[in-house]
Amino acid sequence: MERLSNAVLSDLVGRSVSFMFAKYDDKPKTAATVEKDLRRLRQLLMRSGTIVEEADRRLVTNGAMLRQLKDMKDQMLRGYYVLDVVACRAALGGDARKDGDDEASHRAFSMSIFNPAKRVRSLSGDPGSMAVAAFGAIRGVSLRELQEKVQSLEGMIGDAKEFVVFLTNCPPLYRQPYSAHLFMERCMFGRYMEKDRVMDFLLQVEPPGAPSPGVFPIIGPAHIGKSTLVEHVCNDERVRNHFSLISFYSQSSLEGEVLANLEDNCVIKHQNDNAPRERRLVVIELLEDVNEETWNMMLSSESSIAHGSRIIVTSRSENIVKLGTTHALRLQCLTTEAYWYFFKMAAFGSNDPGEHPKLASLALEMASLMQGSFTFATIGAIVLRENFNTQSWHRAVTRVRDYMQKNVLVNKYHDDIQATGQPRLSWSIVNEKPSQYFVLCDIYRSDKENAPNIQFVDLLAGRHQPRGTYEILFWESRIPPYFKYVCKCEIRDM
Repeated sequence: MERLSNAVLSDLVGRSVSFMFAKYDDKPKTAATVEKDLRRLRQLLMRSGTIVEEADRRLVTNGAMLRQLKDMKDQMLRGYYVLDVVACRAALGGDARKDGDDEASHRAFSMSIFNPAKRVRSLSGDPGSMAVAAFGAIRGVSLRELQEKVQSLEGMIGDAKEFVVFLTNCPPLYRQPYSAHLFMERCMFGRYMEKDRVMDFLLQVEPPGAPSPGVFPIIGPAHIGKSTLVEHVCNDERVRNHFSLISFYSQSSLEGEVLANLEDNCVIKHQNDNAPRERRLVVIELLEDVNEETWNMMLSSESSIAHGSRIIVTSRSENIVKLGTTHALRLQCLTTEAYWYFFKMAAFGSNDPGEHPKLASLALEMASLMQGSFTFATIGAIVLRENFNTQSWHRAVTRVRDYMQKNVLVNKYHDDIQATGQPRLSWSIVNEKPSQYFVLCDIYRSDKENAPNIQFVDLLAGRHQPRGTYEILFWESRIPPYFKYVCKCEIRDM
């Protein structure tokens, strides 16, 4: 009985001590503490950014180093996201807890962002007090998370000493432009691990008895970057030196095709007559589904294909998983933090978002509406950069929000990426006729040299509003494979 009493008493004492520590830990942080954490976070982000930038300039092939680099990038992007959100709220003095519009608050803070449409409240002249009130009001971001982010970055940088030493032994690639936004406009963003996985598949030595050719499926929704990823892989010198021929096949289906004659309908991307072996790499972009019988018939039609040849298949369909000789790669949208970093760099360019908190808050909301689309991020950034003022940015955000709401009602798709092949309603084209809407129909990839003169960004900016049915240049990629997307447009009465 005495032992039981001691055990109960010990448990009660332990619970009391834990409760006291927890209560002490949950005490509101002082303004000085928050300011100290923010200042420390900025310093750590600068240090981690230096390491990441140097790593991007070098050829890193070690798998463990690449995984450590990915973790460092993820931590850095999350840190920048937290810092930008805090800066917007602190600079504008917003406090979402005092606003009664829960629905609007939920929409505006779906990505932990500040809603610029709400009234700005002045808390005090002390930046630290503003930081405390602002940070506590952000959904999905807490004061404890700020402190944990500082601690995690400190630990990560402390553990990166060996990484930096090994990094100095990696050969340099090329010198990037000084400005990060100039580099990002001309480079694939956020797909480093995916590229490394495809490279490993293409360059690995096949064991005896392995199926040949090896097939690597890549799956993802429309405009997610499948073709861009494959193009960057095929442009790598290691891949070009490994294969004697790299060809691309892009048709609606594989019906009636045989592997021996597939090159007749392919575009030859690279030919290396000095390759030691006759290995081929065939990239197949499927617009429609393919059944296993058709696939097997195509492969069995050619038995003399060189050992070590590879096939990459890209599609939106999950059915191509069963065609692969290895696990499929599924491309997903970027994380919230990574997407915000990409959009911020594209929209602000060399300008510092911290010096424009109102514009930064509008950009945060716009990023949340674009649902991870690289296409819309690039188009939106062009519109914002050309009109660097609050009024124009607010109008652009309003139009994007209306665009998404109207298309959900008509096409039943909340995710605009899934609405492929559906007509897309845009804004009301004439103010005095709100029933008339600008409609985007049949967005397709065009290989024509002469693109339409009217661009989608011109319509967004209000520079052109032609009548009737016509074509516009929806988007032109600035990175390989430099696709052009053309869209048929018209005005409809709804």
